Amino acid sequence: MTSSTSQLVVLLIHNDKLAQTVSEACHDRGAASERATAMASAVSRLTEAGGGALILDLSELGTKSDKKINIVLSSIDPTIKVIGLGSGYDLKSVTSFYRSGLADFLDLPVDPFLLSRALNNVLGNLATVKTQPAPIKQKDPFESQNQPAQSIPGGFIVGRDPSLMKVFRIVEKVAATDSTVMIHGESGTGKELIARDIHQTSPRSTKPLIPVNCGAIPEELLETELFGHEKGAFTNAIRDRTGRFEMADGGTIFLDEIGDMSPKLQVKLLRVIQEHEFEKVGGDKTISVDIRIITATHVDLTQAVDDGRFREDLYYRLNVIPLTIPPLRARSGDIPLLVDYFLARLRETRASKVTSLTPEVMSVLKAYHWPGNIRELENLMERMVILADGPILTIDDLPQRLLKDTEGKVQPLVIATYADAQTKTSDQSTFLDFSTLLSDSPDLPSGASSDPTSGPSTGPPTSSVATESHLESEPLTTYDQSQASSFDISLSPFVEPLINFPAQGVDLSSLVGQYEDRLIRAALAANGGVKNQTAKALGLSRTTFLDKLKKRGID
Repeated sequence: MTSSTSQLVVLLIHNDKLAQTVSEACHDRGAASERATAMASAVSRLTEAGGGALILDLSELGTKSDKKINIVLSSIDPTIKVIGLGSGYDLKSVTSFYRSGLADFLDLPVDPFLLSRALNNVLGNLATVKTQPAPIKQKDPFESQNQPAQSIPGGFIVGRDPSLMKVFRIVEKVAATDSTVMIHGESGTGKELIARDIHQTSPRSTKPLIPVNCGAIPEELLETELFGHEKGAFTNAIRDRTGRFEMADGGTIFLDEIGDMSPKLQVKLLRVIQEHEFEKVGGDKTISVDIRIITATHVDLTQAVDDGRFREDLYYRLNVIPLTIPPLRARSGDIPLLVDYFLARLRETRASKVTSLTPEVMSVLKAYHWPGNIRELENLMERMVILADGPILTIDDLPQRLLKDTEGKVQPLVIATYADAQTKTSDQSTFLDFSTLLSDSPDLPSGASSDPTSGPSTGPPTSSVATESHLESEPLTTYDQSQASSFDISLSPFVEPLINFPAQGVDLSSLVGQYEDRLIRAALAANGGVKNQTAKALGLSRTTFLDKLKKRGID
């Protein structure tokens, strides 16, 4: 996330571990965070900064009395957005906190996803600051198709699956318009990121994008959250409150989980769409706004319309441009890209030393059904990285539930080799010379021939059956330029061939060096010569990779 002015978040949290977690989450969203030791110093710092956000552990107030907590919350300057953290509070208490000015409330221990969403909502509401999520860097070290990885115009989502490409094309077309968009998709597929891309590539990008999760806010509070309220509109309404629609004036409002909105609010929303005006709760002044509305849902709204839970006229008003985000299980080819991105981000935000994972782990990840989609993958990668014992994630780092769920679904990593041909021949054995690993032939390893009468110089003849076995299976490590574009550095299932060692032995160091040279050149070809991407594909730092290129005389 970038901004013209750094957003300040002050933490009034006693627990060091919790404060560290919250601070890192703020940093991920481009906000500067500081810790305070008392409410007075926290408020003073934010007032000095001209506003910001306060993340408050309610236990710091030294009281469990709702009345006393409400007095403190009501006394805080309205330019300061407050996220409360606590445990043991019921719905009635939390509702009173919202009415006293609390922007959001999270139960302890904090759920990382809910914290992320709360920060997005609150930081997005600091209307004096333009906010954007950090764009995902385009990197594709696991390229296994000729089609390169692409990103949506705003740069927040990467992928190469055809179903995602279709979404990207629609986003490019609708971003320049003011048409209402409804994003369909399961939870965790990235609906809010799509909404942010639409906003950031639209003419409204200089104005705020205000997100609202209609399913996360209690029904009795959602109306005042959306439309605001006048002082005295209800008990504890001791000051005016600006609603999200008014905050979004000139920009975009994103209504997530729109299917959870009550019928009463659906009527009021329909009027805003038609007339672009509304009244605050308890007010009689009509407020006009110029906004674009983007909604999202994970439920089948057509069924909700049939069941009478959602207004048909509102549905057709909102579903002008429908976008359907595919679930992760439907685009498993993008999992390596996402894994690489999450590993890179965790190296930056968690000082992680993990650089890669084994092919076995990737095979399990691609076989898993991902009910939580990308959000579940992100949380899994964080867990594995934190608990990992080394720089490479292995099958032992995977949770048992994933191994259980994917049992019988994981494709074997060892492919057919020339040794398999031994089962097809009764009078000949198949040998593969070590020079196979260095062969320049795209079809046959060194020493192998389609002529059954010929054979390697240092071993018995190779049968035609062996040749057919190779041609029917994937190539080992031999490739040409046409294959380079689909060469998968991280997932190639290197096999263990039968090796006919010459009597004089082999120069292992030389052979390994030649093999490394082959891999580097193949990786460069696979990544279009882009050195940063190639270095990541090989699991090397840029400096180390450039040194290797220099030694080989490769520009």
